[in-house]
Amino acid sequence: MKRVVREVGTPVPAAVTPSPDVPGTQVVTVLKADISGSTALGEKLDPEELRSVLGSYFAALAREIHRRGGVVDKYIGDAVLAVFGVPETRDDDAERAVVCAVAMQEAIERENIALHERYGVMLACRIGIATGPVVAGAIAGDVQASDTVVGAPVALAESLESATPLGSVLVSPATRKAAAGAIRFGPREDAHPKGGGSALAAYRVVGLRQATREVMNVAQGIATSASLQIMSERAYQLAEQRKVVTVLFADIVSSEPLGSKLAPSELRAVFGAYFGVLARAIQHYGGTIDKYIGDAVMAVFGAPVSHEDDGIRAVRAALEIQRSARSLNETLERSYGISISIRIGVNTGEVVAGLLSGDVLAYTVTGDAVNTAQRIEAAASPGAVLISESTRALTRNAFFFGDPEAILVKGKSEPLPVSRVLGLERRASPRGGPKIVGRAHELARLYGLYRASLTGRGQIVHVHGEAGVGKTRLIGELLSGLPGQTTRLRARANSYEQATPYALVADIVRRMLAIGPADDEANARAAIAAAPDFASYGDAAVALLLELIGYEVRSPLDPAGKRRLLLSLLRGALAGRAAAAPLVIVVEDLHWRDVSSAEVIAELVGTMRDLRCLFVTTARERTDITWQAEVLGLESLSDDAASELIDRLATAPLDAPTKTLILERTGGNPFFIEEVVRSLKPGKEVTVPGTVQDLLEAHLDDLDEAPRRVAQDAAVIGRTFWTRVLERVTPEAEYATSLGTLEDERFVSRVAVAEPTYAFVHALVQEVAYRTQLVTNRRRTHVAVGDAYITLFEQRMDEFIDTLAFHYRRGDDDPKAVHWLLRAGHRAQRLYANTEALDYFAAAVERASADSLGRADGLEALGDVLRVIGRYDDALARYAGALDALGATDPVSRGRVRRKSAVVRHIQGDVAGAAAVFGEVIDALSDAPGERAHSLLAMGEIAWRSGRYDEAQERLEAAVTAAEAAGDDEARAEALKHMGTVSHHRGDLEKALAFDRQSLALYEALGNQLGQAALEHNIGVVSRRHSRLDEARAAYDRANAIRKRIGDQLGLALGLANVAEVHYQRGELAEAYASYERSLAIARSIGWVTGIGMALLGLGATKVELGERTPGREDIREALREYERAGNRTYMIDALRDLAQSYVADDPIEALATATRALSLAREAELTQRSGYMLQVIGLAHLERGARDAAIAALEESRALLSRGDERQEAARTLAALARAYLLLPADDARRAEAPRLLAEARTTFTELGAALDLRRLESA
Repeated sequence: MKRVVREVGTPVPAAVTPSPDVPGTQVVTVLKADISGSTALGEKLDPEELRSVLGSYFAALAREIHRRGGVVDKYIGDAVLAVFGVPETRDDDAERAVVCAVAMQEAIERENIALHERYGVMLACRIGIATGPVVAGAIAGDVQASDTVVGAPVALAESLESATPLGSVLVSPATRKAAAGAIRFGPREDAHPKGGGSALAAYRVVGLRQATREVMNVAQGIATSASLQIMSERAYQLAEQRKVVTVLFADIVSSEPLGSKLAPSELRAVFGAYFGVLARAIQHYGGTIDKYIGDAVMAVFGAPVSHEDDGIRAVRAALEIQRSARSLNETLERSYGISISIRIGVNTGEVVAGLLSGDVLAYTVTGDAVNTAQRIEAAASPGAVLISESTRALTRNAFFFGDPEAILVKGKSEPLPVSRVLGLERRASPRGGPKIVGRAHELARLYGLYRASLTGRGQIVHVHGEAGVGKTRLIGELLSGLPGQTTRLRARANSYEQATPYALVADIVRRMLAIGPADDEANARAAIAAAPDFASYGDAAVALLLELIGYEVRSPLDPAGKRRLLLSLLRGALAGRAAAAPLVIVVEDLHWRDVSSAEVIAELVGTMRDLRCLFVTTARERTDITWQAEVLGLESLSDDAASELIDRLATAPLDAPTKTLILERTGGNPFFIEEVVRSLKPGKEVTVPGTVQDLLEAHLDDLDEAPRRVAQDAAVIGRTFWTRVLERVTPEAEYATSLGTLEDERFVSRVAVAEPTYAFVHALVQEVAYRTQLVTNRRRTHVAVGDAYITLFEQRMDEFIDTLAFHYRRGDDDPKAVHWLLRAGHRAQRLYANTEALDYFAAAVERASADSLGRADGLEALGDVLRVIGRYDDALARYAGALDALGATDPVSRGRVRRKSAVVRHIQGDVAGAAAVFGEVIDALSDAPGERAHSLLAMGEIAWRSGRYDEAQERLEAAVTAAEAAGDDEARAEALKHMGTVSHHRGDLEKALAFDRQSLALYEALGNQLGQAALEHNIGVVSRRHSRLDEARAAYDRANAIRKRIGDQLGLALGLANVAEVHYQRGELAEAYASYERSLAIARSIGWVTGIGMALLGLGATKVELGERTPGREDIREALREYERAGNRTYMIDALRDLAQSYVADDPIEALATATRALSLAREAELTQRSGYMLQVIGLAHLERGARDAAIAALEESRALLSRGDERQEAARTLAALARAYLLLPADDARRAEAPRLLAEARTTFTELGAALDLRRLESA
């Protein structure tokens, strides 16, 4: 006797015989067109975009098919199958099909124009046509009837299509013969179909002999297989929506020989039995037959109705198809001497599901997941089930798999990982998993109940909690910790068996008897015979148990008699086992129980109370049992327990932000936590794993239309949402009632704040409710949410700028998006939230394709932020884009953008080019004082950096005047800052400090942190020049803290160099070296020429002081070259001074030459203090070469110049050198007697200033 699957329903027939009323065959022409390139396109496009693209192509192809009198039989992923000759055959069907094919190729070319404009790619089409006899009509008998055609022409058309070059049409010899009068064909050629096999005779279509005929068909609405899953009141589920589904493709490996061996009526009967096998398994496990494709079938699990375990259902259906096919083959071999082999491919992924728009009313799914499933099926071996990596991850605890392998798939850029399914995992619960956390109290209670049961008083306990809260893990921990002599029995209800009578009881019996899925009837009988509790009841019990389990055995008892006997058997079996050893029975997932099993279990509970037995049930709700029991409710894990679970699951320690994000999004649900952590990939954001998506989509699909709509609208608003915003977004829905439903179903919960507020219980729930909506619908709702905020909070808009930018950015109203994104960007820019500002401005530019001014504003703002963070080339590119967007209009705006571009070019070292632009802007904008002020101060900066201080002062004073006239305090503050710098370089430090303080006050009033940082820096420089090193360091630290916070890379490079200089002056050479290196790295990363020179100069001087003279001098020379490139004469003097200083000891002649050049530049620029520095070095060089008198002359002049300023440290250096020179004078020279006093004065100054390096030099001299 063969085993059948009881729950599937109709058993495999003992014989397959043709029905006497089966009609004969009819001759038709079958056309198969496949769009090439869509698989690769699917890797790039969102499923919704792909559906839109393919929908446009399919609509074009369908129009041509209908115009020529054909019928669209079905859409197959990115292909279409059409038939000419149904329901009535016409003499010119072949001609119509070929003319249609030519028109379809032309339609593809037209559609490619729009596709290329949008995505830069084009698709191509290959078409195969075959003519011959087929069996047409309904197939699959009483399971799921569907009108289609079956026969050799279908397979031949598919083979020809696969062999056709892109853009061509190949036809069979029969088609050529029938259409030769109207069509021009090429010579006969051999076509080699994909997958190998014999070459096929074919003819290529060359052209038409006469005008095309256009025969219009009236499109007929057809019932879709999806409609069989839902009732009319839930028809909204057929609307287009995004879903994660599992797609199954099953195909006979080679059906073409069947047509040559069987009569038409026999062929129809064989295919009816074959499709019946497929349909019964698919329907039993809750799948939707999307379409029949010749001798193949495509099924979808998860659309239109989602289940928590759609991936498992799909794979179980695939295994059942293969098992039933083996049984069917025994009948086919006996009846016809034939057998069939089926290969199956399964894949899980995101699709857009719903009714196709247009002439053909068909529910289908579109997305790369469909094409991938079909490609996997084509790679499967006969009799095998091959699944994708995503499906394996979804079903990993339910099946055994072979080792993963990679296959090459047409249209995929990378090999595709797949696995073969080896069999069903028969454990009642998942394998493995982390040690349980956060359930010590509940576990202790269960063990206490177990101990109580050992006295002979049975304990009944019910554990309930939401999906994923850890019921299964708790039970597993309980069972693993029981004493070894305890008998354990664990069964589970399945979601797809709720309508199957006694399904749960049958599972209990199977586990009692240890009967596995591969056991035949003989093994089952042996297992019953070995169980004395059952065998003692005789043949009646054996027959009943075999029927219950699913073997092809029928008990002679009536239903009431079967029930009485079944209860008696189970009571006896439980009593016997409990007497032999302590007994623990677990029945999980009672929320999926079938009614008959629930009634039986309820009666057994009374028996178990008098046994040495612990009976545990689990379910989602407390009310899922009808008997009295101890109740344990599981809540979400505490934050501490959830954090511990994350640590146990993670393969490597997670950073704090990632861990916090996981905690926030999973809400303490252990299953969510485990799946999210398991799905983490380096460098990837946290997403919803497929297992969680399945669970939550199923919960959404269980909702009625109004609550589902409210949940989706609320998800668009956010994780937390105000009810009055929701009311504005969904005014037509009874949102209050729906919110009550969502609260009851634990989708949302109230938040205890003054404003009526709700929040999604889990962030993942909100994400799935959001992602299941079409992008077009989400975009409309985002705009509605933004509009609601504006209406409700019109007087508080500044509070909601970021919220409005968020929603309008994701909406479909470009003008609103541009407006609010720019406002949010400027707000972030003012706060120096540079990353956020860049994001907002870039999004505004993207949405402003039809708004040139908005685009210009966004691009200019991007340039401003990029300039602050040191990305100068990128800033220039954005400014150039802003100028293009502005066109020839608005000269003031054009001048402003040009001036900003010139500022960047100045930073990069193009001084002449920058100055030319500033001059042009000043001349062109005489009536725009604000913009003139900015250009004037930029010219002033160039002048002082070039050592032209009088010109700089004049420019900057003019800038202040223009700024005051324009009321532009920003420009005024900047001009005053530069005036302070000019005074500083001229040696008037008190005046410099006064300007700096005026500028700082303005920047503080403006809230300009960048300006405040610059002034703190300048104050630090003045303090250092006053030799107040502690004050200088404090000011630098304040400046650097601001710069670091706002991301000012140029300022950081400058600040680090100045901190390094303080270290250098204090003799902290290691610290100075490190700080200069950090400054150099930043300056080089942003391409700031002056900053590179500054850091190199300090680094070189430090190396020289450390004894590394040669590399130090090279750094100083490179700094000098950078300053020359930037036209910065002031800093060139400093570089020449340090270079000369490095030569004093070992090449005084070179030192003199270099210092003399520097002195010339300083005198030319009227820099008194710097002239004093150079004379100091010249004096030291003369001392080294023994020219005492020349040294004294230079040093005395240096002393006179430096005494006029506040540079105490430099003045002390000159005094120390002069003392050395005076000591070389004759004893009778009065100046010699001054030497000790000068040395003492220098020592005192160095000590007071903390100038440790100068003290060391003084002591070693």
